[in-house]
Amino acid sequence: MNEDRKYIAEIDLMNNKKMYVVKDGQLIEHDLPDYGETLVITLGGKVDRLETKTKRKV
Repeated sequence: MNEDRKYIAEIDLMNNKKMYVVKDGQLIEHDLPDYGETLVITLGGKVDRLETKTKRKV
């Protein structure tokens, strides 16, 4: 990938239920659970994967 290129993406900063990750020039949108946790796993200093554990509030 050419390091001199710049890409512009528009995201909704008022939406608290989404998380965004930039990987290899792509913007990846991830929906957050109502209850639970999302782990960002890195490999070699880059995001490798997202792991989400959902919980249910009773």
